[in-house]
Amino acid sequence: MPVHDRVKFHAEQKPAHIAVDIEGKTLSWQQLWQGAQALYHTLYQQVFASKNRVIAIATGNDITFPIAWLAATAQPFTAAIIDHQAPAEQLHDMLHRLAPDLLLLKAEDPTLIALAERLGICWLALDSWHALPVVPDDPAFIAGMQDNTPFLINFTSGTTSLPKAFIRSRRSWRCSFENGEAIFGLEDAPSTLFPGPLSHGIGLYCLNETLYSGGTFYSPGQWQPAATLALIAQQQIERLVVVPTMIAGFARVAAEQTYPGLHSLLSAGAKLELNHYRQARALFPAARIQEYYGASELGFIAVSTLDDSHINESLATVGHAFPGVEIGIRNDEGELLTANQPGTIFITSEQIIDRYLWGDDGSAFVKYHSTATVADIGYLDDAQRLHVIGRRGNMILSGGNNIYLSEIESVIKSLPGIIEAVVIAVDDDYLGKKMVAIVEAAPEDLDELPQRCRSRLAKYKLPRQFYRITHWPLTPSGKIKRAELEKRIAQHGSSTELTELSA
Repeated sequence: MPVHDRVKFHAEQKPAHIAVDIEGKTLSWQQLWQGAQALYHTLYQQVFASKNRVIAIATGNDITFPIAWLAATAQPFTAAIIDHQAPAEQLHDMLHRLAPDLLLLKAEDPTLIALAERLGICWLALDSWHALPVVPDDPAFIAGMQDNTPFLINFTSGTTSLPKAFIRSRRSWRCSFENGEAIFGLEDAPSTLFPGPLSHGIGLYCLNETLYSGGTFYSPGQWQPAATLALIAQQQIERLVVVPTMIAGFARVAAEQTYPGLHSLLSAGAKLELNHYRQARALFPAARIQEYYGASELGFIAVSTLDDSHINESLATVGHAFPGVEIGIRNDEGELLTANQPGTIFITSEQIIDRYLWGDDGSAFVKYHSTATVADIGYLDDAQRLHVIGRRGNMILSGGNNIYLSEIESVIKSLPGIIEAVVIAVDDDYLGKKMVAIVEAAPEDLDELPQRCRSRLAKYKLPRQFYRITHWPLTPSGKIKRAELEKRIAQHGSSTELTELSA
């Protein structure tokens, strides 16, 4: 893993300071350094002679995770991060395909232990990590921080289907830490909180950039909006990293309370819309609000620092290229396009993954050496700010018109009083596909919603049906499960969770 040398430095400079706080349990920098080295020594004895040297980690948000992570990502190992709460069939398929040399888990997870034994996978419970003997510093533990050698196998998010697995190198993250420290304001090592699962890419990266900078990383055991806000106030958290749906979750439970001590809010994982900005600004009046646009396969692409006095203009773009990244817009023939011409977004960067291990059909992620795309569509304006229109897979054909669902969502979310909104496409005998909007807002804000949309959208872009929802189906990382919404729409006649509005 590309932060071991930094962890060693912080352990020498401030050994008793808290490095990690997960669900109220803490590790000092010295405990983290010594515990990770001791576990690394154990892993080296068990796994070094194997062929693949892949170590899977399935502890969830637990204080043992950062120790396991550092130990399993030192040379020559590669760590595979497993969501232990994934459906049983997914876990079986993922572990069967990976065939890790060792699975790190918790002794209190008998289901996962039984699965490992059925698959013939060796496992090690980490509950007694503190009993491991302290070992002398091993130079191999901090070797190769800049190397283009594999250190991480991670997965795209999946609901019912098998998540796609990809592998990336140490250098791909080390360069992003180096380039991101200034733009994200990490030089002063702010305390940082991510309230989602560490098995997902955003949380995993957030943990490591905090270890790199020397701040204290905070994580709750699971996503709970009220508990997260209480933690921000109690620990005087300086920096918060979220996905936009988490902001909406905070707004539901905040009861007009504000958190002026938060200095920085970074949003990722989906476009930050006007409704999310309003909610965030009300909760965190002193915070600098930033968003970044990226992809699991590509890393950071663009970063925007929102300008309160020109908020609509700020939100119209995802900002300028991340340091060390070159953005190019190309047509279907691969030719570079000039400013304000929409096409496929390509980037040239050191952050791109090495390859997929499984699950990719070659149509979405395309890589040529250090240049790649995930088939997102957008354009660069005259100031070289990136505007994202949508992903090819997010485009539908309705009545002969190409429509990006994300564009419709953005319009609905910009309306006052809207807490959250999702637009999905369902089959239609006449149009081929029709759009359905599912919206969370107070009843009085929904009364005129169809009429307000008519004044802002072309007729062919108007949703054909509007539904009110009060509780969203969410993934463990706080993202909305679109597939579940599609299922509910299909069953809405027997569902009490959706209320159709008059259009």
